[in-house]
Amino acid sequence: MAPTMKEVAARAGVSTKTVSRVVNHHPSISDAVRERVRRAIEELGWTPNAHARSLRTGRTGLIGLSLVDLKAPITARLAQALVIEAEREGLRVSIKPSRGRAERIAQTFASRGALFDAVVHIGPLPRGCEPPAFTPERPVVGLCPTSGPEGPAVLDSIDSDDAGAASALTRHLQRIHHHDVVLLGREAELPDAFLGELIHSFPDAPVLRPGSRSTHAADRAAGRTLAALALERHPWARALVCADDELAIGALSLLHDRQLEVPAQVALTGYGNIDDGRFSTPSLTTVDLDLPEIARRAIELISRRTAGDRSAPQRVVVPTTLIRAESTLGASHVEHWGTR
Repeated sequence: MAPTMKEVAARAGVSTKTVSRVVNHHPSISDAVRERVRRAIEELGWTPNAHARSLRTGRTGLIGLSLVDLKAPITARLAQALVIEAEREGLRVSIKPSRGRAERIAQTFASRGALFDAVVHIGPLPRGCEPPAFTPERPVVGLCPTSGPEGPAVLDSIDSDDAGAASALTRHLQRIHHHDVVLLGREAELPDAFLGELIHSFPDAPVLRPGSRSTHAADRAAGRTLAALALERHPWARALVCADDELAIGALSLLHDRQLEVPAQVALTGYGNIDDGRFSTPSLTTVDLDLPEIARRAIELISRRTAGDRSAPQRVVVPTTLIRAESTLGASHVEHWGTR
């Protein structure tokens, strides 16, 4: 039998009205009480009644999730994390793949207020797609949407700390005496904050990018091609620093075929901490983005907006963690080094 709000209230030692206020992000609740109620909700596995909330607030309880596609592992994991966080708040998520088409994204944005209470968009907006006007009562939250922190925010956004990630990776490579670096990036037309930070950290490093062939030109085939170009054009390179784990795994395949030892002859790094990198041989040094925290912050921000928060657009930066593994260290272990 499913737990009830009354049982949650009893477990937390509060009234059912207080539980309701916590679920609806009422500002009058103290942090201590809010934490007790959320702990009780998690322990009992209680889910708020979305239909009842809809009748009370006039909202659908539905969030539109705009994304290019679900092929990219990071995108798929982030979408899953958003669904989990939304369910904890009694909300539902409708996934709207756009295949990079600006008109489809615009249609999803335009559905706010009718079909969706809010929209979450993953990644940068493609060419020809302008961000919608900021309307806090019908929020749009961008996840890792920008090419950098410069300029005023025009929409609510949750970004990873790419500057911290690049700084930590740079220090790591310098400590293990890898200064001869080639950067492997995504397609030039796509904003890439992490690559931008790496270019700043390694101003003399060549940058190789895949051709414009798809909406997600950071796949393994592109990684193989770029690694081959790096070896041909820059035979002095001792580290391939990739803007994406998919690129790095493709590069690793090419290095293996060329019988080059990693990291003894060429070190390799990625970005995203996808599962394949943990189980590759050697395991991949990469950057963990804390996708569950990004998702939690996004749903929390949406809940505050729909509860009446009308403040200016907010940009939340989530700390990253450098995962030091065999592709740079050569040892059979993984360490965590925070970039906070």
